[in-house]
Amino acid sequence: MRFKAVIWDMDGLLLDTERISHESWLQASQELGLEIDVVEFRRIIGMNESSFREALHQAIGDQVDVPELVAKSDKIYHQKIAHGVPMHQGARICIEWLSNEGIPQSVATSSRQSLAQKKLGHHDLICHFHSIVSGDQVTNGKPHPEIFITAAEQMGVDPSDCLAFEDSRHGIHAAAASGARVILVPDLATHNDESRGLAHEIWESLERGPEKFQEWFG
Repeated sequence: MRFKAVIWDMDGLLLDTERISHESWLQASQELGLEIDVVEFRRIIGMNESSFREALHQAIGDQVDVPELVAKSDKIYHQKIAHGVPMHQGARICIEWLSNEGIPQSVATSSRQSLAQKKLGHHDLICHFHSIVSGDQVTNGKPHPEIFITAAEQMGVDPSDCLAFEDSRHGIHAAAASGARVILVPDLATHNDESRGLAHEIWESLERGPEKFQEWFG
């Protein structure tokens, strides 16, 4: 099986940020006297800002002022990532391997564009990507496939010719619905048999990348 391009998720996949986000939500919730449901938090991982705000309204809107909770969590999160965020093992070597081979690669992230640029820029990764498609640049967030379709279009390839990497359930559904072949690398997000069944392969980490890339792109 051969592919023409790669589309990466960012948070929880390339960058080890979901734990920082989780810590920020817990701290913000505690400061507001709210006991956050960890399972509920993990269910919304992968959504863009408008989607997770709506999910929070439905889940806990009767318990807390959601805009206040989001604002407080965002403030804590930005303080925690002020000096950069860690990368997941294997991420850099995968990106650089593809870049050296001239394989087009883009990022499809639910984060805002400014935040994506900041996080990836800290690791000097932006130069490797054809484009960074963010949650604030699409109408429909994950699990809708729009962001993956857009990333493929911007690289001039069909989504079915793309290999997509995701960690979240919403991301898996979005990538699969676009027609891309999906590799699941689980992080904090919860999964079920359906989302796991959509994955072409499930990896423990991105450290498997170079070996598999030889097969798919070599």
